[in-house]
Amino acid sequence: MKPLFVKMTLIVALSLFVPIAGGSFVSTPLAGESRLPPLIDGPDISEAFLEQAREYRDAGRYELARQAYAQALSTCRSNERLAVIRYEMGGVELLLRTMR
Repeated sequence: MKPLFVKMTLIVALSLFVPIAGGSFVSTPLAGESRLPPLIDGPDISEAFLEQAREYRDAGRYELARQAYAQALSTCRSNERLAVIRYEMGGVELLLRTMR
């Protein structure tokens, strides 16, 4: 049972850094193609939520990390940062589903 747990933990850890073929949480457009519309102007406070989410994730507090990622998504004003937030949030959500 222990080797299976180690394998699953490794798979989940790697999924935070490597997109899963066919089931990626972030769909990236082809080179030169932008499918995302420009976001509205306004204050971008998502960086604070993103840093908080990363701190929670590193501390193993994945539910709190998911909430902070959701707050970062709702306040994001940059398409590039939005893609990063979605990717990292997908990794945390996969980890939570695996742990349940």
